[in-house]
Amino acid sequence: MIPLLRSDIVRLRTLRSSYAALAALLVLVGAVTAASLAAAGEAGFTTPSQLREPVTASAGIMSAVALALFAAMRVAGEYRYGTIGQRLLASPRRGRLLAVTFVTHGLLGLAVGLVGLALGLVTAHAVLAAQDRSLDMTPQIAAAVVLADLSFSLIGVCCGVLLRSQPAAVLVIVGTFVAEKLLGLLIGGAAAYLPYGLLTPLLQLEGATTGSGPAVVALVSITVGLMVTTCLTFPRRDITA
Repeated sequence: MIPLLRSDIVRLRTLRSSYAALAALLVLVGAVTAASLAAAGEAGFTTPSQLREPVTASAGIMSAVALALFAAMRVAGEYRYGTIGQRLLASPRRGRLLAVTFVTHGLLGLAVGLVGLALGLVTAHAVLAAQDRSLDMTPQIAAAVVLADLSFSLIGVCCGVLLRSQPAAVLVIVGTFVAEKLLGLLIGGAAAYLPYGLLTPLLQLEGATTGSGPAVVALVSITVGLMVTTCLTFPRRDITA
């Protein structure tokens, strides 16, 4: 497993686009946080919990979606360029190969989540220092940000493996947000338990209709369910896209 994990990490770090995409994401987290907090002190944007939202939204929601897209593009790209066949020749046991892919992108989600949150907090404190304001950031909310990034990164892997097409995976990840909004018109509050809807209560953002505890359970259940489905499907399918 260790040699496979090392080779998978090499797969990511030898692609210059990986560095560019992740660096752009972190820069965007800092820029969005700074721009949002520039309005601190205005009506409706004064309390610590209100000032916290730009940090958790950028480091949580924006990063989570970006990580899902990144993972899906990288994994589905192996089918597009045929490198999945070479990897399976080197490691015919598909279960181990899939497990390593989950671990690699899971670790990436954790790392980006932690760095993005740290960057958002540093930016927020720098902007708010002159106004003598603070954020209501708790360890629970910080952990929720990292969980969101980790879960969506793994969901992206599942989309890449199940769909085996980069355009299809991107369409599903982006289209799910729109689909949830449309479903919300039909199923009402139940839409809060869909993946994107869970991010609001998970990160304790304004407008949450459920508690953070149920949101954690629901998001973990969805992620694990997709991973199990992927593990059952991957060994039985042809590797050609």
